[in-house]
Amino acid sequence: MTHKDHGPRAEADIASTFVTKHLFRGNPRLLIGALPWAVGVVLLKWIADATDLQPLNLSPLLAGAIAAEVFILGFLLSGTAGDFKEAERLPGEVAASLETMADECLITYEDLRLPEARTALQQLIEISTSIRMWLMQDRGFDDVLSDIRALNGPFRVMAPAIQAGFTTRLKSEQASVRKIVLRMDTMRRTSYVAAGYLIAEVTAVLLAAIMVLTDLEDLAPTLCLVGLITYLLFYLVGLIRDLDNPFEYPDGKPGAADVNLDVLERNEDRLRALLGALEPESANPAAPMEPSV
Repeated sequence: MTHKDHGPRAEADIASTFVTKHLFRGNPRLLIGALPWAVGVVLLKWIADATDLQPLNLSPLLAGAIAAEVFILGFLLSGTAGDFKEAERLPGEVAASLETMADECLITYEDLRLPEARTALQQLIEISTSIRMWLMQDRGFDDVLSDIRALNGPFRVMAPAIQAGFTTRLKSEQASVRKIVLRMDTMRRTSYVAAGYLIAEVTAVLLAAIMVLTDLEDLAPTLCLVGLITYLLFYLVGLIRDLDNPFEYPDGKPGAADVNLDVLERNEDRLRALLGALEPESANPAAPMEPSV
């Protein structure tokens, strides 16, 4: 009997899909990582209230201190978000340059049947794979630059046989890939305003301690608000730290705020398909040997 997608079950599936795709999207690692800090502060607040260990009285300056911390976090978030938006474009730009060089190699191979054009296409696949594995595993940066430089050999043979414009375009795209890779490496190694991170983290801890030691009267709403504020502060600190390195990939998997590398993986698949669709390499037919007299 065929199952028809009607009734309460189908409506539940549609609702679940809508929630997961439109409301609660993204990696929950940061949400889960900030939760123990908030729970710990709430427990300390409850213990402090139960033991009457709250020597500080509520002051209107507390709201100002929280606002100042939020301002610092907003400043850091805006800076790291700008770098992250730039980082999101870099894998696509690498893939575009590799696709452009692949087109030139395909044209050269179809017109002149140069084996070096096929070799260059194979090397483009190696470059795409090398870049992706370097980003995922955080090792092999020198190998990536060596793979990019390995295009020099095929290009040197192809240059005399093709138009000067083709050679210029190939070398230009090669330089573009190298420049983007170096930019990625700089993003991984450079931290955005390290002193700002320090003051934001220290202030978040101090605010949590002050809220624990301040008598905020009613216990139930106090625990809810202290937990919410602490959760927000520590979540933002973790988010900014994660955004600062958009190519981190802990354990070889994308984190909560890491750039998606699917574009490079799809690029490898396309280049392999193009390479597989080429006619088998055929050497130039040798001139027939004259029979010896």
